[in-house]
Amino acid sequence: MRLALLFVLLAAPALAAVPEKGEGTLTVLPGVRYIFGNSGYLNDQRGSHRGLQPGVIGSFGYQYDDELHFKIDLGYLLDSYSNGLQVRSVPILLGMDTALLRRSWCTVYAGGGIGYSLNTGTRNGANQEANSTAGFLQLGIRIALASKIALVIEDRYTLASAQVDFPTSTQSLNVGGNFFSVGLMVHFLEPDDKGHPQPP
Repeated sequence: MRLALLFVLLAAPALAAVPEKGEGTLTVLPGVRYIFGNSGYLNDQRGSHRGLQPGVIGSFGYQYDDELHFKIDLGYLLDSYSNGLQVRSVPILLGMDTALLRRSWCTVYAGGGIGYSLNTGTRNGANQEANSTAGFLQLGIRIALASKIALVIEDRYTLASAQVDFPTSTQSLNVGGNFFSVGLMVHFLEPDDKGHPQPP
């Protein structure tokens, strides 16, 4: 394991920044979400809530030029409360990020986007759908592991709220929160691209 890590670090300067201009991207980001700001609901229900909850975000994107990366994000995020409320959120987001720093082996980026959050609250066998708009900001780094694979470490904050326990409670719950993830990106050339020109 140590030998493999050493090889990656030694080979890193020869790897290209991720992704490169004209490449498509496919990213899977499992992680943990910190949810806060629901004190009104918790006081109303005399309940408790674990702040850290699991989730995953998948993303399909396109690197337009050396700076801009456009993408569509689709996620599946879970949230649970001590009163039996289970919340499932499916964010569908259009986003863009830009490179803050590019090196031969990594790209530091920041971005954001807007979209929709499909939320379902389940309590005592009854489902309540409460969809809402959503917006997010993100900061992350992509580190080249191989010619077309990168490690992605990202922190994003999503702003979204919905009444997922109505009519039991009229309080809106935070269905966004802070999502920290570590995942993988595969970046690939367009189908009709034969590859980057090589010097003679």
